[in-house]
Amino acid sequence: MEWEFHVLNYIQNNIKNPVLDIIMPVISMLGAVGIAWIIMTIITLITKKYRRLGIKLAFTMILSLINCNLIIKPIVNRIRPYDLNTTVQLMVSPEIDPSFPSGHTFFAFSTATVCFMYNKKLGIIMYLFAFIMAFSRLYLYIHFPTDVIFGAVFGTITGIIAGKLENYIFTKKTELDEKSY
Repeated sequence: MEWEFHVLNYIQNNIKNPVLDIIMPVISMLGAVGIAWIIMTIITLITKKYRRLGIKLAFTMILSLINCNLIIKPIVNRIRPYDLNTTVQLMVSPEIDPSFPSGHTFFAFSTATVCFMYNKKLGIIMYLFAFIMAFSRLYLYIHFPTDVIFGAVFGTITGIIAGKLENYIFTKKTELDEKSY
């Protein structure tokens, strides 16, 4: 854990600045309670052209919620870095759930993965945003580096599963529709 504090303290002592002090809380806020991902999912679900992407996003949101918030976080129950290093001045409100894995990062990477599987250009943009989201959690001293790393890994795996699950269901539905004619 010592190396993780070195990373967090390096960010605080060498990267932290007034411009990022404004930007990072805003970026992080977009991931609060999955608001950005919920909005994106709703918009794609109600748009006929992007409905399949919306279904994939809905699957990844549900799987991410179950895997991250209902299974992994309660089992690991990791304390947050600011609870161990109380000298850090938080720029955001303290979180109430455990630290591992980073839910913001988990959801960002699962969403980016689904988008990448659907459309490479959109996926690259979403991965860029996911990396910025992950960094914001370190910048704000809300998560340890391993919380963010594993959030990205677990989120990516969940996104792959959600994308493949939707493809499987869509294929089976299409086969059933064709048989009914």
